[in-house]
Amino acid sequence: MATAVLNERLEAFKKSIDDIIAVVKITEEAALYIKPSENEWSAMQIVSHILEAVDYWVADLEALLVVPGAKWGRNHEHVRRLAAVDENVVSRIKKDYAISKLLNLVPKVEAALARVNDEDLVKTAPSYNPNFDGKPLSFLVDHLIVKHVTGHYEQMVRHLEKVQ
Repeated sequence: MATAVLNERLEAFKKSIDDIIAVVKITEEAALYIKPSENEWSAMQIVSHILEAVDYWVADLEALLVVPGAKWGRNHEHVRRLAAVDENVVSRIKKDYAISKLLNLVPKVEAALARVNDEDLVKTAPSYNPNFDGKPLSFLVDHLIVKHVTGHYEQMVRHLEKVQ
């Protein structure tokens, strides 16, 4: 792993995953599928989104380590992103399966970050998302993997408070 900073990011990611799992474990399964409103995701939609998004961003990170400067990213209309939060898809995800898949994200992120060097963190590349264009790899790690999961944990807690 490149730096102590990346180790801190990994620890923050692990804590967020542990926090999400703890909430999922103590929440009655039926409550995980209730949307607080028509325009908000259920807790399980949030979990499904996290599972898909972390897989996606880790794959992009790994690809950029192999082919620095390649175009990366996506927008909010990406088909896999949309499918991950589709209510018909999410309704088939069971609590134990979600917990297992969340646990599997930790070694995946850990392995990807272990391949990152200090020089990699400052490399930039064009993006399919204009908001991410020219951002360094540190942005992908910090914002799209670590802070993204932390933010969705907080969102999940807020949504469950509304439906319980």
